[in-house]
Amino acid sequence: MTYREWIRQAILLFGEDSDKWSFKCPSCEHVQSIESIMKHDPSLKSDDIAQWINFSCEGRTIKGQGCDWTLGGLFHVHKIEILRDGESHPSFEFAEVE
Repeated sequence: MTYREWIRQAILLFGEDSDKWSFKCPSCEHVQSIESIMKHDPSLKSDDIAQWINFSCEGRTIKGQGCDWTLGGLFHVHKIEILRDGESHPSFEFAEVE
């Protein structure tokens, strides 16, 4: 999907506040958002988390939360790729809306 389509889908599911957009790790199914990660570690900045929120599980940064999975490894278990600036980027799926 294109980056624009991905953004549109996120807004439809979770609203305009990207800190509330939730993603599910394909390995451990941990659900994470910028908001939830900042609750676990308030020293982290939203802009920094946004760089990996849909690509790496929270456990890579905060032990005891999720696992240490990332989509940058050898195994390709993701179902979504985002086309942005002519390049394809793997992404976690959006979590189900509660």
